[in-house]
Amino acid sequence: MSDEIASAGPTPKRGKRIGDRRVRVGRPHSSYFRYGGPGVLIAKPAAGQPTARLEQLLGNARHRLFGRALASAEELEERLPIWKALATFSSDNLSSVAYATEAIMFTLLLAGRSAFWLVMPISGLIITVFVIIVISYRQTIRAYPSGGGSYIVAKDNLGTLPALLAAAALLTDYVLTVSVSVAAGIAAIISAFPGSADLRIPLGVGAIVFVMLINLRGIRESGTVFAAPTYVFLATTLALIGIGIARTWLGDTPQVTGVTPISTPVEGLGVLLLMRAFADGCSAITGVEAVSNGVPAFKPPEWRNARTTLTIMGVLVAVMFLGLSYLAGVVGAQPSHDETVISQIGRSIYGTGPIYYVFQLATTGILILAANTSFADFPRLSSILARDGFMPSRFAFRGERLSFNAGIVVLAVIAIIVLVAFGGFVDALIPLYAIGVFTSITLSQAGMVKHWLREHESGWRQSAVINGVGAVSTGVVAIIFAVAKFALGAWLIVVIIPILVGLMVYVHRQYERRRIETLVRPETVIGPPLRHQRVFVPVPEVTREVIHAIKFGRTMSDDVTAVHVTDDLDRGEEIRARFRRQVPGIPFVIVESPYRQLVRPLVRYLELAVARADDDLVVLLLPEYIPRHWWEKYLYNENARRIRDGLLGQPKILIAEVPYRREI
Repeated sequence: MSDEIASAGPTPKRGKRIGDRRVRVGRPHSSYFRYGGPGVLIAKPAAGQPTARLEQLLGNARHRLFGRALASAEELEERLPIWKALATFSSDNLSSVAYATEAIMFTLLLAGRSAFWLVMPISGLIITVFVIIVISYRQTIRAYPSGGGSYIVAKDNLGTLPALLAAAALLTDYVLTVSVSVAAGIAAIISAFPGSADLRIPLGVGAIVFVMLINLRGIRESGTVFAAPTYVFLATTLALIGIGIARTWLGDTPQVTGVTPISTPVEGLGVLLLMRAFADGCSAITGVEAVSNGVPAFKPPEWRNARTTLTIMGVLVAVMFLGLSYLAGVVGAQPSHDETVISQIGRSIYGTGPIYYVFQLATTGILILAANTSFADFPRLSSILARDGFMPSRFAFRGERLSFNAGIVVLAVIAIIVLVAFGGFVDALIPLYAIGVFTSITLSQAGMVKHWLREHESGWRQSAVINGVGAVSTGVVAIIFAVAKFALGAWLIVVIIPILVGLMVYVHRQYERRRIETLVRPETVIGPPLRHQRVFVPVPEVTREVIHAIKFGRTMSDDVTAVHVTDDLDRGEEIRARFRRQVPGIPFVIVESPYRQLVRPLVRYLELAVARADDDLVVLLLPEYIPRHWWEKYLYNENARRIRDGLLGQPKILIAEVPYRREI
């Protein structure tokens, strides 16, 4: 679009009478654009509407499924209040209490049921670490009010490599969070409805796809949809704990019956077993990072709402985790393949009436929707990495609903693969879980210590101590994870994280190399176009698209050559005779190919042209026929694609496609 059109604004026009003036408002393409100032046009929604019938139908279906397209200016309206943010960013942390106690008991069962008395001491130690992390991240949010995830904090304070290590650990943990949460949710369904056990994998895959589709509608939509299960779970769980403790203190201790415990070989209660039980229970304190990383998604004042949400989440998790661990010992719950521990607690206190099934469905809902925490943060972290050049740039682009679609879809696909590979069982996935998140938290807190020591902001000494304690605590937990779970599958994560870091470094180097290769110095002034470069046009036949390319080439240079590659010299001479008659003044070169090859002889011919052109640029114009229907693209332009692929990486050869579409 010309600068004149883009600059069209109000222009005065003299009236018929002396002193009269009128203003004529220029409205260039007013159906598609509105005037935004000199040289600026702002696209209206109609400018992005497809014109082809099939594309229109697909677009309408997409809008019905995901909602209308949102403008960038509407981003503020999509932000979350505290009550929605708690469901969006805290569902992972809140839901993990549903399986953390069982994970501790499952490990302690190896030492016999007599070791279950250790559930409460281990739970208390885990909550102590959790409170330290919550307080530490409150300091992080204060220091980084625009968003302070582990990657950002580590990059600002520790350098690129530690930042990438934190990012890789988080990305891995987000994938496992989706798989573990969904697997635990399906286990809750199977506990209430045992006949659905054979549908474990299909139900899990369907749940991941459902959460993905909701997130593609935008973060506000997901917060609204997922709020109800979250608050029903909170209400029924807190009521369960309250009723259970009250009955116990009043002497009416509930007891669970009809449970078939897991049969395991008994081993001694050693340090390694205790470390494993502690590590398994630490799955209850994952997800704290999500609030700090998602600060930009909160309504203003973002940092204050984020800190409030983090505090509420911390209190709720501590109360529910300790309460459920206490009740598990009181009611006599034990790990079973047929029923989860939290289901046993619910059945012993609520009975088998409607409230129990509401509780189980709410547990299922929040466990499945806990994956939403990862769907909120994995795409956001991926977009930051893409912005910094460590992931493909596609991850940085927002879709029509202001969501990072590429990250959402990739997370869903990888999580489905992991879920299917491990059979959809929580016990098989738990050994891989949480080591990544504690690694990233340790790096984040260490970075915050350096931040306070460097910046000396108000209260920096106290903040440095808090974050220092957090770094040491989570660092010890990460080491315990690595030692206790290495042989059980954690070695896989220890291997995957460095591989991810290597891939991100490779992507960054590729982008950096391209940036250097295509860098235009600021002081460089681009002059008028040169007309002495050599232009070549491959001519299979004398067709309209070829003539169109020849005409375009003549606007670029006075040196245009037509090239015809053929294995039939007589036919080539016929085409040359016709071409010279209809397009006089353009040299026509025949390249005979006795071995019936098209691309390589043309490439070799162009290489010779480059050698003769010295420092001049050689331009190859590829005529391309644009079909009217989508399915026709498989019928045309195959040779043009092969030629383009054959010339990839050739220096001093510029390839340009010249599209031609027949007028309808």
